[in-house]
Amino acid sequence: MKYFIGYLIQGEAAAWHVNLAKNISDKFNTWKLHEKIPPHITIFQPFDTDDINPIKNLLRSWVQNKSISGKLAISGFDHFDDKVVFVKVETDQSVKEAVEELRRDIEIIPGMPKEDFPIWHPHATLADHLSSQEINQIWNYVLKLEKPNFIFPFDNITIFRFDGDRKWSVEESFKSRHKNTIELKAKVNL
Repeated sequence: MKYFIGYLIQGEAAAWHVNLAKNISDKFNTWKLHEKIPPHITIFQPFDTDDINPIKNLLRSWVQNKSISGKLAISGFDHFDDKVVFVKVETDQSVKEAVEELRRDIEIIPGMPKEDFPIWHPHATLADHLSSQEINQIWNYVLKLEKPNFIFPFDNITIFRFDGDRKWSVEESFKSRHKNTIELKAKVNL
């Protein structure tokens, strides 16, 4: 079975992300990302395993023993070459350090791959699997939109499971100990 590990975006920010991804899909007739995967920020790339329990045990222990006070901020738009348009995510240093540590801990588990992207680039995909023409059109479209301004705590680590037909769902979400678990909407000042 295929899985990946990420941060599950929730609340008002998740609703905003789903709505924008749907608008892009409808307007440009692209893959319906909003129907295939919950809003998220990838922490550890997709991997195959026949036994997810060692990962679950690690994550359960990890969130119980860590207290992360940092935040994530959805702060604008960007794209990777001609493949993906996404929402930029800024993080506090404490979140970056926690994610780097978690990724190293995951790689130690027997059978786990080494992360293909050693430098974490947090983002929330809006559209992917795009042609050059589509990415240019979508990029020009999002540049005209009001920039998002959500700030929220780094309060979960979530395992996503591949269900076939390019669809992913939540396998299990682990709530971390966080000093402030209320989603905030504010100007991004990170």
